[in-house]
Amino acid sequence: MEWTQVDDVVATLRARWARGQYLSAMAAGEPWAPISVPVRAPVAADIIGRLDVVRRWLAKWERDCRGPGPEGKPRLRTEYRSVSSRMVGTNQLPVRAWVDTPEQLCELIGTTADRLALEEVCALTDAALPALRGWVSGHPLVAIANRDIWGLVLAALNWVTTRDTSRLYLRQLDIAGVDSKFVERNYKLFEQLLSVIAPERVKPEAPDPARRLGFMGKPEYVRLRFLCPQASWPYGVSEVRLRGREIPVAQINASTVFIIENEVTYLAFPDVADSIVMFGSGYALEPANAGDWLSSRELVYWGDIDTHGLAILNNLRQRYPKVASILMDTATLLRHHGQWSNELAPTSRAVHNLTPDESALYRDLVEDRYGRGVRLEQEKVRFSLVAEALSPWTSYS
Repeated sequence: MEWTQVDDVVATLRARWARGQYLSAMAAGEPWAPISVPVRAPVAADIIGRLDVVRRWLAKWERDCRGPGPEGKPRLRTEYRSVSSRMVGTNQLPVRAWVDTPEQLCELIGTTADRLALEEVCALTDAALPALRGWVSGHPLVAIANRDIWGLVLAALNWVTTRDTSRLYLRQLDIAGVDSKFVERNYKLFEQLLSVIAPERVKPEAPDPARRLGFMGKPEYVRLRFLCPQASWPYGVSEVRLRGREIPVAQINASTVFIIENEVTYLAFPDVADSIVMFGSGYALEPANAGDWLSSRELVYWGDIDTHGLAILNNLRQRYPKVASILMDTATLLRHHGQWSNELAPTSRAVHNLTPDESALYRDLVEDRYGRGVRLEQEKVRFSLVAEALSPWTSYS
């Protein structure tokens, strides 16, 4: 039917509720103002031409505005207007539907549980961290979606903001019912709330959730192979795994550090005097904590010939401008045409730290000069070429 039904009014109010506007006002403590929804009703011509249809619509409207039974409780208050005609006289027809109380609204659209949940969340917030009341008002739907854990979240935030967590792991958070997995499951909520009450604790640029919340993150480990004997290490030790920050004090004797992306290539890397080989893993291979130690060494990087491999080299040179590269050139790519594969998600980010030849190769790969997403993985390069590339550092020919 072209005229408004009570169900249409209910649908409109539910849509508004779903946007959080009524809950926001409740959480903010704003005085309640009756809500109205316009009603599309018959006009004089409808009464003249379809009087019976109009009467049936009006009867249904008035019936649906009340609850069940002869003494049904009003669900909506109707505002009427007079519609006059010489043929049928004056008739009163709905023009607006009104909801007078928050309780009436929630009963009408079935959201009483949400209203009660919001009241509980607000009470808990006022008692524990009243500074978050504004956030609740701005994000009421998120708040009531977390009604079951809200008390634990507030307790955890109180614990965090009263301690120096920069020297603690997330596992050390000590609250009944709260552990590191609880925080990880609800990380986005914690980050939003902590940003309100202690913005200085939040480190959005940090690489992992724990550090972003002001805790210590898992240490960065680096695998190293000794390519020559190490006088300060027991005989027979050829490989170690160290925290990045421990490299400078590990008494490693090496003037050259080869940084390799592929594990098998790392394991098979030839012996080189006064050198070590470091196993990296994509963009995470930068051992920043060993920065000063690495800065005083000759660094040589070898990665895949693809857009990401060259982007990693570019990133390394941001910190270590003198990093050299081996086997990451157009000639090596073209010599292995039969071993090419496809890069599934190439990057096209701007690079400013590549040599002219490397930049030209990067541009060719980004623009698919040799085919769509062409890449040459490190392990597919003929091993005899590795020895040739290392000739400046070895006796190989």
